[in-house]
Amino acid sequence: MKLQQILTFVAVYQERSFTAAANRIHATQSGLSMQIKELEGRIGVSLFERSPKGVTPTMAGQKLYRRALEIVRQVEGLREEMRLIRGEATGSVSVGLMPTFTRSALGPAIARFTATYPFVKLKIFEAYSAVLTEMVSREELDFAIVPPTSSTDGIAAQHLARDSEVLVTAVTTSREHLAPIKLSQAGPLKLIVPSIGNARRERLDRYLAVVGAEVESIIEMDAMMATLSLIQHSDWCSILPATLCHADIDGARRKLHPLETPELGVDYVLITPAAKSMSAITQGFADELTDEIRRACADWRMLTSNAPAASGEANKET
Repeated sequence: MKLQQILTFVAVYQERSFTAAANRIHATQSGLSMQIKELEGRIGVSLFERSPKGVTPTMAGQKLYRRALEIVRQVEGLREEMRLIRGEATGSVSVGLMPTFTRSALGPAIARFTATYPFVKLKIFEAYSAVLTEMVSREELDFAIVPPTSSTDGIAAQHLARDSEVLVTAVTTSREHLAPIKLSQAGPLKLIVPSIGNARRERLDRYLAVVGAEVESIIEMDAMMATLSLIQHSDWCSILPATLCHADIDGARRKLHPLETPELGVDYVLITPAAKSMSAITQGFADELTDEIRRACADWRMLTSNAPAASGEANKET
């Protein structure tokens, strides 16, 4: 088998379309079809069932795909090793992050990474998880950090950390900063929530229903910085990841409150294109981000383990 045939096969398998695969690897559809036919002829089995709607992998195609991923990753790893041997600590790293990470974790990670790799170009894309997952599957990003999702062809994932969701309010409330809160006893809430379609919205709606929270008013907003600003200057509140709120741990601009009975957590995974081996330089930046995210989660756990007990009277105020 030729390496180009393997690369072509992986693209067609993941896209389920000759046209989309040709666009992805910048090839002509006729040339791509010829590569697949030659590969099928060489191994003596059909790899795809063709139809007007696209292609479906055969059993042989599914088995070949798993082995092909191993081959592609090994080749990418070998290329990276050769670049490092030549002393080429250059290139670019394309990363996708949710607003949860760009506020607190991103800055320190970039500062440390660029001090070690000053000639590597960083490309940071901020978007929500569904968009980032699609970009990774199309190999438009080297990696992204998102909550877990259902299995997607072309994606490899590894667990990074578990975060906590917290109630965020203005400093003008009488409740003590970091005091745990039961939403069922918090009184009517003026709550800022993600819009319908955002991955967090369904989970939050389900949680609010389970704990019996009383919600007086809702604003739908998919803008994290605007959400934080509104909380600071009004009586609106929101439920947000602790990592996003790491800069507010001092309680100077907003108050944070752990959620009680039950707690609400969120997991983060690092996703990469399944057919690409992460380069040493890319892994280095991923490690810096991972360290920051894990540190923020650990800081929150340490603070809340020593947090004051919830006050029954204070819990009744918004």
